[in-house]
Amino acid sequence: MSFRLFVYYCALGGAWAGFIGWFFGAVLAPSGGVGYFGTVLRTSVQGMLLALVIALGLSFLDATFNVSLRQIGKVILRVFAAVFVGVFAGLFGSFIGGSLYYLAQKIETEAIQRIFSAIAFIFGWTIVGLLIGLSICFFELVTGLVTRKDFGGAFKKFVKCVIGGTIGGILGGVVASAAQFVGGVVFSGRDPNKLWTPTALGFIAIGACIGLLVGLAQIILKEAWIRVEAGFRPGREMLISKESTSIGRAEGSDIALFGDSGVEKTHANIVLEGGRYFLEDLQTPGGSYVNDQRVQGKTPLKTGDLIRVGRSVLRFNERAKRND
Repeated sequence: MSFRLFVYYCALGGAWAGFIGWFFGAVLAPSGGVGYFGTVLRTSVQGMLLALVIALGLSFLDATFNVSLRQIGKVILRVFAAVFVGVFAGLFGSFIGGSLYYLAQKIETEAIQRIFSAIAFIFGWTIVGLLIGLSICFFELVTGLVTRKDFGGAFKKFVKCVIGGTIGGILGGVVASAAQFVGGVVFSGRDPNKLWTPTALGFIAIGACIGLLVGLAQIILKEAWIRVEAGFRPGREMLISKESTSIGRAEGSDIALFGDSGVEKTHANIVLEGGRYFLEDLQTPGGSYVNDQRVQGKTPLKTGDLIRVGRSVLRFNERAKRND
């Protein structure tokens, strides 16, 4: 898919995840508890369910954007790892936010109480957003650390996702807090925890903002990418974040070009060396071409170069460097 569609689906998926998380929270979270334990237990369960569904949805979108669905094993592992971290994210962030919110309710001055309650609420969702961002790239980060392969690319993605998740958590928390405030004014005298509309809108806003910013951060901060001009699924765009990105017909290829008989199962690699990208043909009969020139050894790539393998054409793009 294109980058625009990826960001759109991240925002839409996050919004739906927020709604589903709110629904399960409304049904499953205990509502009869009082005091500190009751407040924190309720917010922790709600936060855990919300973060679980958001991590599930966003990790699936991210996995299918970067990995072919034919590699279902990798997709499942990425999603499972993200859900595991997402559960912790919801519990931890909501526990902190709920504890601070409970303490803020003890403030006697109403205006100050509202301010500190909002700060506690936003702070809790900021932590949740940060950890959901971590969950998206957790599998890649751990794999890179264990295998000592492509760790640099995984760490860069980690930074982008954490930045996006944190900002998304802040913005979502602000919108959700505003929705609760308006709901409290409109439905004054009623228990805010039983007001479905403002709470649901708040959860949808949190999910949408986290999804939007996690997706947007990866695209805005991208360093290199490929666009398929001709071949399998033309128009799709793919980020290049690994030290070696494989091109071929094999299901395990990073850039899969299915259905092109002129492309070998493992045809070529885009490699990152010394801060520059190169195309390396893997001694294929048909060869690999950059701007219609056959590749001999490692050929340096620059923005706008057309890579041709078989009947497929890829356009290489790279973010401008400061010293260019």
